[in-house]
Amino acid sequence: MVMESLLLFCCTTALLYSPTVVHSMSEEHRLEQRQKHGYAQWPPTVVPNTPGWNRIMNRRFEQISRIRNRDDKWNAWVAIMTSALIATNYTENGWGLTRAPDHITGRLQRRLNRTLLEEGIIDPSGKSTYKEHYIPVIGGEEHARPLMITNAHDNREILNEMTPFFEWWSGIDLKPSIAYGIRAYRNDSNLLMHIDKPTSHVISGIYHVGRSEDAEPWPIVIEDFHGNTNQVYLTPGDILFYESSKCNHGRPQTFYGGYYASLFMHYAPASPDFDGKALLHERDLAVPPHWHVDFPPQEGLDEFEMVGTSFKEPKCKNLLCSLDETSEQSKNTVNWYGPAPKGMIVTNGWDPETMEPPKEWVERGYDGGKRRDGNADGIDSDNSGEEEEDEL
Repeated sequence: MVMESLLLFCCTTALLYSPTVVHSMSEEHRLEQRQKHGYAQWPPTVVPNTPGWNRIMNRRFEQISRIRNRDDKWNAWVAIMTSALIATNYTENGWGLTRAPDHITGRLQRRLNRTLLEEGIIDPSGKSTYKEHYIPVIGGEEHARPLMITNAHDNREILNEMTPFFEWWSGIDLKPSIAYGIRAYRNDSNLLMHIDKPTSHVISGIYHVGRSEDAEPWPIVIEDFHGNTNQVYLTPGDILFYESSKCNHGRPQTFYGGYYASLFMHYAPASPDFDGKALLHERDLAVPPHWHVDFPPQEGLDEFEMVGTSFKEPKCKNLLCSLDETSEQSKNTVNWYGPAPKGMIVTNGWDPETMEPPKEWVERGYDGGKRRDGNADGIDSDNSGEEEEDEL
């Protein structure tokens, strides 16, 4: 393997450049602690240890080793070690797709429509509707900055009400972290590939609320634990479940249209054994000792560029080689088309066009908390008659 063959080169170069401090600890102390915490092996055994996940992670290890900027390289190593090793996987594939309750979808759509259609807000400055501040992961010029159509109380209620759905998919007890949005992306924007905070954004969901009539198809892209790059075309009312601090995800293609709006929902494991702060410490320790070494170019290896804590492959179409049909990486890309079925979770093994389950399919349901049968029917009861008036 190229990485292994260059270890002598790494060690020699390390003598020429040895960083004194990495965050709050010296590099010498970090390496000492790294050994004690069991991270001596390189390359590491990835989690989960599947052929596809190994393929994705080992390619990224090689790409990151060739980043020249030291800050970008450190950020890239921290992110990849979180994804490859430190963050636990709670599901078999890392993602799933289902249909949300109609009464919640209607509630969110009324909020969205009142703001964008009835009030006609384009560049708001109010507390509940505003233009999102610049963050590197979201591309586009000033005119493309997303609109945030918020209601903190309503978002919290929805986050709490939807908790059993996310427990059903993940199979663990959860505590709600945050729901933000509705975020309305606008024309000429995109979302680079990234992972989320491992302390609070562990089990997550993208709840697609609505889009303008002129919106072109704009899939959410997520890498799964079996080496697939999934392009999921959501319809309003679909929810994409995903392990957001472990699976890289984004919408790197440029969006064309008036708006594309979703609510973003995040949960953390409720178990007292889950320690988010410890994960941050472990991810720093897991970064390899040769992290700062500039490896020589490798023929056939695509360029990898960090943008803040997100990344792009700038020489590939759509900024991701797996979305470039001329790239070898695109052979593992799968397209999925909503709407998702109610009461079931679509994922690997289903037919991506018809949303039909495989012949031998058994739902692995949530074994604890409020629900035990692995079927969403009990959650998606018709509560529309009991729904309170929207406060907006």
